[in-house]
Amino acid sequence: MNKEERFVQDIRRGDKKKLEEIYSENKAHFISFARKYQLEEESIKDIYQETIIVLYENILEGKLTTLKSSIKTYLFAIGKYKLIEHLRTIGKYELVPFEDVSLLDEISLVTENVADGLDEQTLQLKMGYSQLGEKCREVLRMFYYDGKKLAEIQHLLGYETKDTVKSQKSRCIKQLKTLVGVYEKQ
Repeated sequence: MNKEERFVQDIRRGDKKKLEEIYSENKAHFISFARKYQLEEESIKDIYQETIIVLYENILEGKLTTLKSSIKTYLFAIGKYKLIEHLRTIGKYELVPFEDVSLLDEISLVTENVADGLDEQTLQLKMGYSQLGEKCREVLRMFYYDGKKLAEIQHLLGYETKDTVKSQKSRCIKQLKTLVGVYEKQ
């Protein structure tokens, strides 16, 4: 068990000092990171608080059991979604179609370490993918990563028809687009 996983286990067991440590170690970095979104300092601090709460809840609810990235990377990914969510509510960002599905071909959809060096779009896609339901992840992984045909997926997952698989894949892509398809209004 590495240091990051020990932090998760300690927090799950009720060690508030570990959570406070994560909070204080990452606050200045997060505020610096979030400034590029051109928000007021108080809004950034509020979003950081919400981000810490989501991290804490994910640990307590068992959504985060093993950490395949650093806590900082995980925390910043949550924070980025919170920042974008806030920008949407104030009308600075909006959803747009995410048409570049070919990006799915460029990255591994299997769970792997999320490195600090990933570009934002890839990190956003990976986080969106991880938020999909298990069936969606399985269908997309089989189709895009494993290169399986719709008929193969139908057989392997027990779908009634190939069209059912096609519809499921389409719904999953739509969900993924919703999770990652944002741009800044001009």
